[in-house]
Amino acid sequence: MTGVKERLSSPLITDDWKVSGQIYRDPAIFAREMATVYARTWVYVGHESEIPSNGDYKTAHIGLQPVIVSRSSDDDTINVMFNRCRHRGSAVCQQEFGNANFFRCAYHGWTYTSAGKLTGVPFDDGYGTDFNKEEMGLAHVAQVDTYRGFIFATLSPTTPALHSYLGNARKYLDFISDLSPEGIELSSHAHKLVFRGNWKLQIENTIDPYHFSFTHQSWLDILRERNGKSSPWVKNVKTNRSWRGIDLGGGHAVHEYGDPTAEKDTHGIAIGELIPFNLNVFPSLAFVGAHLRLVVPRSANETWVYLYPIFPRGADEQTRNRILRDHESFYGPAGHGSADDIEVGFDRVTAGLEATASPADWTLMTRGLEREEIDPETGIRVGRSTDEVPQRAYLRRWLQLIEDRDDNH
Repeated sequence: MTGVKERLSSPLITDDWKVSGQIYRDPAIFAREMATVYARTWVYVGHESEIPSNGDYKTAHIGLQPVIVSRSSDDDTINVMFNRCRHRGSAVCQQEFGNANFFRCAYHGWTYTSAGKLTGVPFDDGYGTDFNKEEMGLAHVAQVDTYRGFIFATLSPTTPALHSYLGNARKYLDFISDLSPEGIELSSHAHKLVFRGNWKLQIENTIDPYHFSFTHQSWLDILRERNGKSSPWVKNVKTNRSWRGIDLGGGHAVHEYGDPTAEKDTHGIAIGELIPFNLNVFPSLAFVGAHLRLVVPRSANETWVYLYPIFPRGADEQTRNRILRDHESFYGPAGHGSADDIEVGFDRVTAGLEATASPADWTLMTRGLEREEIDPETGIRVGRSTDEVPQRAYLRRWLQLIEDRDDNH
């Protein structure tokens, strides 16, 4: 079944998929995103392998909200708590990760257990007879759940259960988790990127094979010199019908490089991929090649990106080193790919979007719209490798949330 006309009825995204430039630069829209997209969805905050032992913790964000993700030193439970002292608001945890039986606020010495219970208040005689330590622990987020080791949290008590929320994205998370019979681990931590631009630019880029042949031309040239022949990438993106972009529903999207269950790597870029697809889990979690990518919005025009190399648990040292070196060569701070994307895909786009007086203040997200296939039973949309099916997938869900037309929260 071919694509059908849909009614978006929005000044931000037209029915023919012209997307207003405002959504990438307007602080008011960014504030709306924080109050709807990031307040109503399940947001990835960590992996269990990052906090394997009692007392382990890491700090993270849900939108702009700073949180502590900890494994209780008492009962092994995973907690996600706001990183804010209940006394005068100071952040109680300063480190990105570590192990501690308690968190102590450096301002006035209030002390909390690793599960957030208030245990120590210096000079507590000054707080009156109604002061109750039991009620003054670190505030916990509304819901916390895990799927195959991936830890998610939500600020909303009415967000549907995580299993349902992940929907069709679950089978791809299963594939990643099954890279080893023992699962995966993110034991090398992350390297970080910061760019002056909107967080959605990174989401769009992650599931966009269309740009690779142009933005990363220098990398393809290096591969040709190294291997004595051209990479099959360009041909595959253009003509290989088993390479496809899929709208998984719920804002999630994937680009498959052939059959994900195939034994042989079909990616063909020679950067040591473990995962034969690029996956976005709405709103900010992604997987590319051999890394987990976490997108953290900071303002309408500033974004942090964390890249965590993925290791099959139990892999030998040679395998782990290969994954790291291959990851660094393309995605690392001195690699080719991330530098290209920041310069061309983010910085230059952000500069161009400053042309606000242009009568054409929109971006075009219509590629492949008329030829995408829609399953009449599941509603899953499938397009060719260069089509913008995955980008429309996340924008469709994004629009529902920010315009408060959502019936799933």
